[in-house]
Amino acid sequence: MNRGRLIVGHLSVVLLVIAGYVIANENEAISFAMLPAIKTESAQKSLLLDAAAGDERILVVGEQGHILYSDDQGSNWTHADVPVSLAITAVTFAAMDSAWATAHDGVLLQSTDNGASWQVKLTGTDVARLSVTAAEEQVKLLEAALEQATPETREDLEWALDDATFAVDDAKAAIEEGVTTPLLNVWFANENNGYALGAYGVFLRTSDGGSTWSLDSNRLDNPDKYHLYDITRSSAGTLLVAGEAGTLLRSRDGGQTWERPESPYQGSFFGAVATTDGSLLVFGLKGNIFRSVDEGVTWSAIKSGDQRTLLGGMTRTDGTIVLMGSAGAVLFSDDNGRSFRTIPTTGNRVYSGGAGTADGRLLLVGFGGVSFIDSNAVSGGPS
Repeated sequence: MNRGRLIVGHLSVVLLVIAGYVIANENEAISFAMLPAIKTESAQKSLLLDAAAGDERILVVGEQGHILYSDDQGSNWTHADVPVSLAITAVTFAAMDSAWATAHDGVLLQSTDNGASWQVKLTGTDVARLSVTAAEEQVKLLEAALEQATPETREDLEWALDDATFAVDDAKAAIEEGVTTPLLNVWFANENNGYALGAYGVFLRTSDGGSTWSLDSNRLDNPDKYHLYDITRSSAGTLLVAGEAGTLLRSRDGGQTWERPESPYQGSFFGAVATTDGSLLVFGLKGNIFRSVDEGVTWSAIKSGDQRTLLGGMTRTDGTIVLMGSAGAVLFSDDNGRSFRTIPTTGNRVYSGGAGTADGRLLLVGFGGVSFIDSNAVSGGPS
């Protein structure tokens, strides 16, 4: 797999998609992707990338700005009002009526009406400005450290300062050129504290319910700017980020400081879930699954017997765990991830996310849109 999991009827609409632009007036061109999403009946069968279940509403998101919601456990879907036609990569509920979604081009969306309508909260240009601020702060820290440097530490600090200075220049250039880095996931611990993460190490944080965001990428031990795919929190409060090339990042103080624990695998981790017994799971390429019972200090390989790549996962309200991925892969665990069994599926679809329904079914999204697995298949009963 190359860098990044960036899975990315009127004739006039088709032409606009191909061209990528429409003319707003004689002097200005507007990107098609920044126009409101077109509401189509086929959206629920299109490429969908993530799903989230609230108290009564289910949200699914995907290509061309499609965000759909259902209030009847997926029997019927309504297209939300979405101001962009970018690929929407992830969605989550943060609090009552509050939902967030990530998209390509550094766009972060917010809904304050339970997902019925959405507003752009951050653009790629905003992320670039945050990058400038973070890079300038890093330069100041390194300049101060260099003044106190010993002969043994001076050379390393000088190299680090050069890199930070270049980072400022790159970030300033990105403001003018426009950021195209995809945001890949969003997660909220509560209504105030949340994170949005993405390609090339982008790591955003809010502590005021999304009113303001800071770029915390420089606080992570991720010098190669590997893509960051998922974040979860254990029952003890440990935050764990999973990413490209075996990247694991951990915070045990609520995100104030981060460390890079030793990774059990050098392939990409596309997801992470916390279990009800306090353990943590990470999973990804070639069906690799690892489990930690000590807040991510050490990891044990879990042999599922399935080598299909795993792209998404969830811990359901009853504590059971479902992982899903390529070629129709759906794995189920009822022992907090100690073991998994394969749930048979048809069609070899790629599943990238899912949500549980109130009637016990499993809703899956991916290529081909929304599909369901019945309650018996995901509860150990006959399928």
